Amino acid sequence: MSAAKNEPKPLPEGRYLNRALTWLSFNERVLEEALDPSNALLERIRFLGIFFSNLDEFFMIRVAALRALLDAEAGATAADATGTRALLGEIGAKVREVLVRANQAWDQELAPALRDQGVRFVSGDELTARERDFLDRYFSQELLPILTPASVEPPLPVPRVANLTLHLAVRLIRGEGAGNGTAGAAADAERLAFVSLPRLSPRWVQVGGGRAERDDVPSGPRFALLEEIVGARLGALFEGYQVLEVAAFRVTRDADFATDDQEAEDLIEAVRLMLNQRLSGDPVRLEIAASASDTLTTRLAAALEVKDEEIYRISVLPEARFLMDFARVPSLPVPRAEPWPSQPVPDIPPGDAIWEAVAERDRLLFHPYESFEPILRLLHLAAEDPGVLAIKQVLYRTSSSSEVVRALERAAQNGKQVTVLVELQARFDEERNVAWARRLEDAGATVLYGLAGLKTHAKALLIVRRGLGGIERYAHVGTGNYNERTAQDYSDLSLLTADEDLCADLTAFFNVVTGYSEPLPWRRLAMAPLGLRAKFLGLIQREIERSTPGDPGQIRAKMNALVDRRLIDALYEASRAGVRVDLNVRGSCLLKPGVPGLSENIRVVTLVDRFLEHSRIFEFRNGGDTETYIGSADWMPRNLDRRVELVVPIVDADHRARLSRILDALFADTVKARDFKADGTLSRRDGRRKPFRAQEQFWKEARDRATRTEDPDRSAFRPRTRAPA
Repeated sequence: MSAAKNEPKPLPEGRYLNRALTWLSFNERVLEEALDPSNALLERIRFLGIFFSNLDEFFMIRVAALRALLDAEAGATAADATGTRALLGEIGAKVREVLVRANQAWDQELAPALRDQGVRFVSGDELTARERDFLDRYFSQELLPILTPASVEPPLPVPRVANLTLHLAVRLIRGEGAGNGTAGAAADAERLAFVSLPRLSPRWVQVGGGRAERDDVPSGPRFALLEEIVGARLGALFEGYQVLEVAAFRVTRDADFATDDQEAEDLIEAVRLMLNQRLSGDPVRLEIAASASDTLTTRLAAALEVKDEEIYRISVLPEARFLMDFARVPSLPVPRAEPWPSQPVPDIPPGDAIWEAVAERDRLLFHPYESFEPILRLLHLAAEDPGVLAIKQVLYRTSSSSEVVRALERAAQNGKQVTVLVELQARFDEERNVAWARRLEDAGATVLYGLAGLKTHAKALLIVRRGLGGIERYAHVGTGNYNERTAQDYSDLSLLTADEDLCADLTAFFNVVTGYSEPLPWRRLAMAPLGLRAKFLGLIQREIERSTPGDPGQIRAKMNALVDRRLIDALYEASRAGVRVDLNVRGSCLLKPGVPGLSENIRVVTLVDRFLEHSRIFEFRNGGDTETYIGSADWMPRNLDRRVELVVPIVDADHRARLSRILDALFADTVKARDFKADGTLSRRDGRRKPFRAQEQFWKEARDRATRTEDPDRSAFRPRTRAPA
């Protein structure tokens, strides 16, 4: 009987939030940064562009998956599809609600603020005669030769509208039947056409700037948008017809296509096929200018086979992702955020002395506060160093002009044994990775494509070098991609090490993912899908077993998403056992924090700031003998079951202390952090506390570390510890 009393109570039903809805809460948090008047104007505009870009990917992947699920359920009973249909309805309502705020942000705040600074987007009567003449010439010389109108003439097939390509929908009638140009005139002669705007043409064109040419025209840079330029000159494309109406629109299509992992050549062809499919997948959203008439919208939706619930009216800017790039235009006379340039790392010496520095002890870097340069330098040195025998590296995402790839090319050309595992299925980077793979092969590198059925998401580099004492191995393991561009925008961690155990593990790791080697018992690292979830479950269980009322256990973790239900249930059990659980989750989170009897000892914080939070840190108190890990894996089934991921322990005590301070700061943030609630909503932190911004503190510490040599790991930030729940 007593044993039964000690059995844990079963976990309740309904203990998980919905992934899609919590992701929408995250993107709403991104929009908050665009709405925040304390941010610099161009920073607000950049965040608005990020919001719309995020929404594009959400529809291409998450909504598309739900649509496919609904179609699959259509052959089952009606009750089976009820949940999916209701969720899609809830998503649609939430998106429309947030879009109202986003459109108002541009129309009522950001565009007027730009005008106050002398920057204008102009069209129609706002253009001066000189500007109109300039755009006439630009249109006839640069745009007209590459524009091709496409008529929509049932029963002929509807012209293909590529994914996320900006188009104009045009209603036309023959000139002699146009009457006064109303929609009712000669209705039987009305025609519908599409005009695809060229994807390689600039999204905006500067038409004026500097001194004003008229007294009634304010000075400052003036820009015209591509759709306005073309839309005002459609007569050149439709001779003999009168334009009744024109409206910009975009179609979002299902872009989540799987490939068959077979032989290398087959995989490359599969990726190329998938890229073509992505342009013409099933439509999941039609965005159209709010000014479009119901007549045009209905005809367009019917032609594209888009349902009413998939139509979204955009009141201001169609395809607003361009705002991310526009905000970076250096000549704009508009307030910008205070620059936070990456700082040099003081305890990594210049030049080739980096070999000795890494051999002496591990080095932990925190990007972008600290420069990514040491990793690039290590690769460039390895390419030229006659003592370097081999380089092995995983590439998931790289930049368009990758220094990393160039260094690997040079190493191969210099006769090094270069082995590169290129992940061809890195979503939305597939085409670039195929091109890099071909270049590396042409340079003489051995290019491999990982394990069948798995994406390789690990971030690992291994360099084999002949030193004075024999063979030496140097390694880099990180939380971010080998992409020097995103290393300036993403918050990530890098570990440079010559640790024999870890380097031996990485040697075995590359043998596993590039050949047929069976994995050996790891000395240091943990790998998905070979036991990483079990590793984390074991660490959580150990906290439960070691936790007492007088000395409670503690788990602190930072990740991009928390979706894996087995790990969530383990955290619930830890909370019930008195373990204090602090989680920093950037995006989707299925766990409900703060629920009595379930998760009252769990708090979840999310943080959106200038840099994208991308690092993964996992800290377990372990009765006072703290263990800390970093790696590439989020707590999601895809990362733990369908990807090759690496997580490594941090063995240097100073580095563990530094990671602990990073977590301290993230949980102490009162400016950019939000508390995640049990219903999936976000709330601001306690306004009575002194304002503290973690990312600003990180940059200041990096700046201070770069200007002093003594005790470089010391931090000025010392938060109060969290009181027991």
